[in-house]
Amino acid sequence: MATEAHGDQGNLHSEVRGADGWEIIPRNFHFNIRANRKRHWLADDVVKTVLIDGLSIFLPEGERFFIRSLKHYTPHLEDRALAAEINGYAVQEAFHTREHEEYNLAMKDLGYDVDLMEKPVGPSLGMVKIPLHRVLATCAIEHLTATFSTQTLRHPDVLDDAAPAYRRLWVWHALEELEHKAVAYDVLMAATKGMPGWKRYLMRVTAMNANIISFLYIFLRNVPIYLRTDGVKPGFRFWFRFFWLTMIAPGYWRRCLPMIAGYYLPWFNPRNSDDADLIRRGREWLEKELEGYSPTKQATV
Repeated sequence: MATEAHGDQGNLHSEVRGADGWEIIPRNFHFNIRANRKRHWLADDVVKTVLIDGLSIFLPEGERFFIRSLKHYTPHLEDRALAAEINGYAVQEAFHTREHEEYNLAMKDLGYDVDLMEKPVGPSLGMVKIPLHRVLATCAIEHLTATFSTQTLRHPDVLDDAAPAYRRLWVWHALEELEHKAVAYDVLMAATKGMPGWKRYLMRVTAMNANIISFLYIFLRNVPIYLRTDGVKPGFRFWFRFFWLTMIAPGYWRRCLPMIAGYYLPWFNPRNSDDADLIRRGREWLEKELEGYSPTKQATV
């Protein structure tokens, strides 16, 4: 029986707090996805699985980009509390990077052409050179990840039929995304201090538009590449079911649309949505699921 996760939260349980008052807690968990790799790990369903595996393709390169983008501003901030939040954010994202690198290696072990799927991600992010533009992109993408994370914790039944190691990783990731969801926005506000509100708004929504277009292009490009390994031809029946699951029932992407639309409001602020209950439930689930974990003790399933 394979070990599925182990880690150490205690020595990283700092008192760094996000702007909503919730602690930003870097949890150094190893989920051992590679040792527990499984094809079609979500309900033995290739369509449901590719919808989530496809997200992991973006994450290692994306999270390194986010860390660099926010860390650039740390020495220039007058608000030292925000500088501390950036540090907590960076440690969380570094652990996410490590786990998703292993996740993507697990996909490669299963025969998926991960290198080809990852190929456009780095150059797409690399096109953003100006520090302010990098923060704008980070703020937009962090809102998208916070949106996906909110839906994951609000509708946990989505992962009911998931292999345990994968379910634990995605709940852990979703929880930490909500804990630090306001950090990039706060850095953006600090970086644009004195800028007219209308100009900041136009830059913010332009960055969101660019990132949504880039994400959808790369994600949909990668679906047929992913399916080759499974011998699945993405014809009409496949795309109809893909559309049904994402936009109709259960409507994974449809559920995200109201939150994404909220980013386009001039008064948008990540704190406009109160995630206290979701964070509490996520923490309770994770603590129960990983009960007994310690740096020297590994849990088995």
